[in-house]
Amino acid sequence: MSGTGPADVFVSVLALIEDDGAWLPAFVAEAHQRLTEQYSNFEILLIDNGSPGSATKAVQQQLSRFKCVRYLRLSRKIPAETAITAGMDSAIGDFVVTLDPQGDPLGEMVAMIELCRSNQDIVLGLDRSPPPAGLIYRFLRATFVWLSRLLLNVQILVGTTTYRVFSRAAVNALTRIRTRRRYLTVLAAEIGLNTAIYPYDRRPTAGSYDVRSVPSAVRVGLSVLLHYSILPLRLVSLTGLVGSAMSLGYSVYVVIVYLIKPDVAAGWTTLSLQVSGLFLLVFMMLALLGECVGRLMEEGLDRPLYHIRDEQSSAVMLADIGKRNVIQDKTE
Repeated sequence: MSGTGPADVFVSVLALIEDDGAWLPAFVAEAHQRLTEQYSNFEILLIDNGSPGSATKAVQQQLSRFKCVRYLRLSRKIPAETAITAGMDSAIGDFVVTLDPQGDPLGEMVAMIELCRSNQDIVLGLDRSPPPAGLIYRFLRATFVWLSRLLLNVQILVGTTTYRVFSRAAVNALTRIRTRRRYLTVLAAEIGLNTAIYPYDRRPTAGSYDVRSVPSAVRVGLSVLLHYSILPLRLVSLTGLVGSAMSLGYSVYVVIVYLIKPDVAAGWTTLSLQVSGLFLLVFMMLALLGECVGRLMEEGLDRPLYHIRDEQSSAVMLADIGKRNVIQDKTE
């Protein structure tokens, strides 16, 4: 960026509050300083996603101390990706930044925004030194990436964080999709938005890194695969057809044996295996069909993704008071 002054760009910075907000004064002060130096207009949007009551007092102090700060309080705690969507719905910037205010260094923010301005739709932060994952976790992750490429026809990027920059075009495209189970990186890949990777080093803040357990990772992976593609359901149908064909062939075989052999021993073991195998297929199909139908019903209810309980802002919301959306008529 040139040294001629702040760039004529409006930037929105989104940060979730899910704890007591002890980090708020330092975060807002640093973000406000960096944005003031680099951009003509900006907003810092604090999204309260189920924080304790003590965080509200810290927010009130920042609203009275700094301009261009907004506060969005959700009615209850919801998944983080949905809370970020609430912020994206409300953000008005040309570029929208999402981050972990405790773990993501603000010193990288300007470089990420400038990368997004260079004809990119999304810039995804990539932690250079993530916590080591176990063997089982790495195997499941590799399997998920392979299945995503096979079933969803998208390349899932491994190791990305919530440090992201979205162009206005990307925000508009992502917020039009109102699925309740939201995974923004998957949505971006599915839409086909231009995506760049920005490697950086997270701050070693205790407890700020979201490390998924194996059961949680499996649950999220299955949710993505089942929610974003109908191919798993078609595989279930194909499995049912193959099982039915095998069952029919076995029935024909039993009839032929009965007709050509004078005495046939009771095939208790064979019959038991056949019945148990068929029941296994039936119950597997019912489980997956029930999951898919349940998701369809959930989406079909057309309920809001979130509810806002309170919204506040600083007394001044434009850093550059000359930038307005109203053009005065000076013809008189």
